Amino acid sequence: MLNTYFHISNKISYHYANQTGKIQIVRLQIGINECIERAVFPENYFDFDAPPNSWLEIHSYETATAVLCDRIPCQQLIIDA
Repeated sequence: MLNTYFHISNKISYHYANQTGKIQIVRLQIGINECIERAVFPENYFDFDAPPNSWLEIHSYETATAVLCDRIPCQQLIIDA
């Protein structure tokens, strides 16, 4: 279960949009031993809930190789309520 690391009241909703023309692999570290990885296709998005101090890693996928392109603090991805 993904909510075991943090209390539900500490979750914030975030939104990441892939604005490139390439498939990206996004990786969200949930806890010490838990993470979420998703493929985000061009012009698609990834909505998620996470603690406020989380980071989202963005990997660009090219020719069977994923390259770390960016590491974004989730605070920059908060969905306005």
